[in-house]
Amino acid sequence: MCRNSRPCFFKTNIMDGRRIEPEKTERIVVMSKDIVCKNQHSSPSPSQCMEHYGCIYENNHLITLVVNPETGTIRDANRAACLFYGYELREFRKLQIADLNCLETERGLGHFLKQALAAGGGGMQKNRVFKERHQTASGQIIDVEIHTGLITLLGSLNIYTVIHDISDRVRSENRLKESEERYRDLVELCPEAILVYSGGTILFANRQSEVMFGKPRNELLGQSIGAYFSEEDISSAEYNSLRSRGMTGKDCFRIEQRFVRYDGCIYDLEISGAPIMYEETKALQLVFRDITESKKEIASAVKLQEHRHAVAFPLEQRAVLDKLYIPAAALSGDFFIFQKLDEQRVIGMIGDVTGKGITAALNISALKVLFSGSLLHYTEPVQVLQELNRKAMQFLGEDYTAVCCFHLDFSMGRLQAAGAGINEFLYVPQGHKVQKMTVKGAPLGMFENSEFDQITLPFQSGDTFCFYSDGMDLLFNSDELCLDYNYLVNRICLNALQDDCTWLSLKIK
Repeated sequence: MCRNSRPCFFKTNIMDGRRIEPEKTERIVVMSKDIVCKNQHSSPSPSQCMEHYGCIYENNHLITLVVNPETGTIRDANRAACLFYGYELREFRKLQIADLNCLETERGLGHFLKQALAAGGGGMQKNRVFKERHQTASGQIIDVEIHTGLITLLGSLNIYTVIHDISDRVRSENRLKESEERYRDLVELCPEAILVYSGGTILFANRQSEVMFGKPRNELLGQSIGAYFSEEDISSAEYNSLRSRGMTGKDCFRIEQRFVRYDGCIYDLEISGAPIMYEETKALQLVFRDITESKKEIASAVKLQEHRHAVAFPLEQRAVLDKLYIPAAALSGDFFIFQKLDEQRVIGMIGDVTGKGITAALNISALKVLFSGSLLHYTEPVQVLQELNRKAMQFLGEDYTAVCCFHLDFSMGRLQAAGAGINEFLYVPQGHKVQKMTVKGAPLGMFENSEFDQITLPFQSGDTFCFYSDGMDLLFNSDELCLDYNYLVNRICLNALQDDCTWLSLKIK
């Protein structure tokens, strides 16, 4: 404040006083110049404005153009624009903004001006944002996002244009869109019914769901699955949990359930579910697979297996057979075979094929055919296994089969046994302790030149032989495996099966 109470403006320089008088360590020098006239009595000159504008404009890293709002001519371009487009400033000033747009021949100059200027024009126009495809001096096509606004320079109205290169973003968006379209096509073409399910209602249904539910998909949306299907077994805990999983499911799951459709059609369905986000909502994607026919086929295969395992020992007057067969699933990979050679001899085999279900059942059937064929040429267990191994390598591919083959000759009182994967069996002479017998050999089909051990044991009336699959070996020790059928069944009922269980006990009469 000056002495006359008039506000004063000063340009001030502050210096360290020690440079002037070194002995005065706490002194500073203040030099001021009155610049009130510059701040109060004069406005910036045009050259000063342009200098200020130029500093901001040229040093801006954003791609910036100044465009004539009437003709579309480019009046100015900053350094960033020249580098981006590959034009020099003098070249830019010969161009119209339409010359940068690779589609402008179709749209015309009016497209840019219409986008950049609000209807009616005017200085109160809001900033505008729109997208175009521009072409650089080298011919490269680039996706850009344009931000425009009006600015007055030296009394002239201009369109101030800031340009952002969004090519990477557009490519990412296009890839995402293509991915979504491919996924949508896959969902629509999928032969299984697919639903998006949340909060007990259907949010999305594909074309195949119309076939399964018997309704157009637009009628399915917003409804619950229970409106079209009811469970046959109302007490099913699995399906009850599905009803409440719409908002809380976190893990993938798979269940099998029989459903009755509203028109009385009965379906066996396999339902696979996975949590997803659908239109910003937590949901489950459910895939419904109709397994009605395959269930019937499995039921037929199960009956066939049970029928085959119900066979008696071929020479019932020579030995008593006790057998235990408990599959861990509907179809077992375990099997046993007895073949009568004559009135004094029987050859048998107990085995376990890799895999479960229909594949295992087919492999068992194939192996039984191969076994019967080998008996036309061989009767010793080791020879039978060698022949089966050759056939397994030829016909069964990479599916292995663990077996133990045994031959009982009642005329000679002799048992011969050879192992291929099932390498143990029990021998209990009457009045003596259990003896575990070992017969080494790799599973059938594993090695082309496998060798198999064979053992020969004498037997007499009262002796017992026990053969078993590895599922039994997991549950019982050797002494227990020689006990009676009822004991084994009661013990198995108390344990969760880890594998199919097959046990054969032959007591010589």
